[in-house]
Amino acid sequence: MTLRGRQHSIEMLSTSDSDNRSQLLCGGGKGQVPCMRIESEDGNIHWMYESDDILKYVREQGLIS
Repeated sequence: MTLRGRQHSIEMLSTSDSDNRSQLLCGGGKGQVPCMRIESEDGNIHWMYESDDILKYVREQGLIS
């Protein structure tokens, strides 16, 4: 996905797919959506569930205003 002229790897997955739901539960511990999985450059993974937090993160990254 291209946002603000930069390419970003954003993948939208459906929780109706059992493999996706399993990954969500195993990785983040919740079956809650929306969910954003953020992998930092050092390989650390952070799961974000609240819509307001996701929007705040995306804004802070300069991807939307």
